[in-house]
Amino acid sequence: MSRVIDPSSLRRYTAGVLEPWSPLLVSNRAPYEPGPGGRLRRGAGGVVTALLTVAEATGAPWVACARTPAERELAAAGGPVDLAGLERPIRLHYVASDPDRYRKFYSVVANPLIWFLQHYLFDLSREPLIDARYWDAWNDGYVRVNQAIAERAVAVARELPRRPLILTQDYQLYLAPTRIRELLPGATLQQFIHIPWPTPHYWKVLPQPMRDAILTGLLANDVVGFQTHSDVRNFLVSVEELLGYRVDHRERAIVHQGRVVWARAYPISIDVPAMERLATTPAVEEEIAALQRKRPEKLIVRVDRTDPAKNIVRGFLAYERLLRQHPEWRRRVQFYAFLQPSRQDITVYRDYLAAVKATAERVNRDLGEAGWSPIRLEFGENFRRAVAAYADFDVLLVNPIYDGMNLVAKEGALLNRRDGVLVLSENAGAHEELGQWATTINPFDVDATAEALHVALSASQPTRRRLAKALREQVKTHDIGRWISLQVRDLRDLVFEQPAPGR
Repeated sequence: MSRVIDPSSLRRYTAGVLEPWSPLLVSNRAPYEPGPGGRLRRGAGGVVTALLTVAEATGAPWVACARTPAERELAAAGGPVDLAGLERPIRLHYVASDPDRYRKFYSVVANPLIWFLQHYLFDLSREPLIDARYWDAWNDGYVRVNQAIAERAVAVARELPRRPLILTQDYQLYLAPTRIRELLPGATLQQFIHIPWPTPHYWKVLPQPMRDAILTGLLANDVVGFQTHSDVRNFLVSVEELLGYRVDHRERAIVHQGRVVWARAYPISIDVPAMERLATTPAVEEEIAALQRKRPEKLIVRVDRTDPAKNIVRGFLAYERLLRQHPEWRRRVQFYAFLQPSRQDITVYRDYLAAVKATAERVNRDLGEAGWSPIRLEFGENFRRAVAAYADFDVLLVNPIYDGMNLVAKEGALLNRRDGVLVLSENAGAHEELGQWATTINPFDVDATAEALHVALSASQPTRRRLAKALREQVKTHDIGRWISLQVRDLRDLVFEQPAPGR
């Protein structure tokens, strides 16, 4: 569900500070995707939208994988794609890979292996089973696609007017900085990791050649950004224990091949003015009115992708437990889950979506009554409807197993009109910022989550008002502009003063 962010609100954070560099964005997914009739449409996802904001604010070109047949056709045409109709035009450079190679890269290594590892999702008694299939996908998929992305990024960077600042994104491209550094030693490299960074012991799930390549790939950057201070600590200890490097934990720095590599936390956030404007549009008001026509006295809301890391099934089980332990809530409350199907090309995601549907159907069958369904389950990609749900909840359940940040917690806290209570997993990155004003839960403890829902539904109006006000203020003062400004400040203070060894 795409977030709406206004690039003009970010220019004050980038103007002047980035003048020594020419920025270049590098990611797996492009910001715009070919739709029906070949028309380009804005891609989904908060990460893409946040980065698109940076690109529009700076005019930075963008290098991305050609993931679909339509994108491969654009890549085969040879030249870049100019994205017009924006506040500042963006030049998009697609990198094409053989479809089977991209499948290995994305659907065998990046998501079922690395994503699952970084979210602690493996049942280690059974998985992963790293065999010849995984090694082939690593060597012929992940390594090769990262190399192709890196070489295209270097080719684009060499045409930039000033010293390149290459901003690589996330877990799909851990190896790209190594190749970029080899070919373009004078560039400034920063990589932001949008997902959690696990402990070094959990990284040992991966064979040493894989994990060493990932760590040294990240160390080819000048600055590595993470969502939380906990992620930074885990990264530093991983480098220390898995590579045997000396790490300065106080400075959060590592010396690698004669360069200082800095690790920093930059909690990603939302564009507050743009979100507030969207929340008052007629389209959103219509969605709110439609939701209110169907709501009972109390409404529990969740807005999520159907990713196993989001812990949707346990959330439904906790709600079922609430209704059984506190029957006074029956007919007075409904759980509205507005979900976006995710990564349905991967078996485990299809299976999880089926489990979500089956659990909701069973709860409704076992506990529902005439005129009342305990769970209202809806699937779609309608951000206006999601905003309406944010505006109207009494309780917002955000219970991921682990999450890099979770922007739902911030969006809901900002836009809610009912002094709703946030029930938040202690393993969500957002907990580091918002936890003191939320009802904290352990995402694995279904009984405790049920009790937390009861406490949240029962909270007095003065308590609700106090917590909701504090959450709103925190989000307003820690917005997407702050995320940008912290990064450009560190690029200026930590990197710019270092002499470039040559372009």
